[in-house]
Amino acid sequence: MIKLIKLELRRNNIRTYVIASIIITIVMLGFLYLFSYAPKLEPTDKDLEVFLGYNNLIPMFGVLNMTAFCVLSAVMYSKFIIEEYSGKRSILLFSYPVSRKKILCSKLTVVSIFTIFSMIISNLIIFLIFGETEKSMQLVSGDFTASIMLQVIKITIVMAFIAASIGIIATGIGFIKKSVAATIVSAVLLASLMCNIVANIASSFTVIYIFGLIMIFVGILFSINLINKVNLMEVE
Repeated sequence: MIKLIKLELRRNNIRTYVIASIIITIVMLGFLYLFSYAPKLEPTDKDLEVFLGYNNLIPMFGVLNMTAFCVLSAVMYSKFIIEEYSGKRSILLFSYPVSRKKILCSKLTVVSIFTIFSMIISNLIIFLIFGETEKSMQLVSGDFTASIMLQVIKITIVMAFIAASIGIIATGIGFIKKSVAATIVSAVLLASLMCNIVANIASSFTVIYIFGLIMIFVGILFSINLINKVNLMEVE
């Protein structure tokens, strides 16, 4: 499996996705400052009160960053799986003296691990920078303490796994039509749904964790279904 993972990394230009992750981090850092400063622009706007404290700000920002990495994950899956198993390209994959299951699992592993780790690193860098600037700027009510950073870490890990799971679910949907567009659109729609859910339960971390476990379970089911479909594919 490790050799197959190394092969996938050589066959696909992972540097492109690293650059994309860096760009996402820079843009999301800007959004975090925008969210934090928004209540000061319109003090009477009750809708902006959700950004006043860290308990709401952390999950709200976490799900926004998750949406960006969901799209990145969908783009990677489109390249690694949808395009690879479309048309004559699948003939080359099926000619390898390795089981179809192992080849697909290596692709799923590469994209999932990249999505999870890149989002965790991105979010932690963003909040570490934000935490340092908060010592002098005080955009958000309350001090940025170690317990706040611990909340950031917990939410980030959950959101990172949700992002990877949504990417797999979107790939399963796009695989039906062998459509890159369907994969990316599905990821955007699923991430948008997640944003709406978190917006309503932002202060309930327990519910977010439970929902995260459900998404991971669904992602595993879609992975199994995807493996079964590839095993039953006929070479065109």
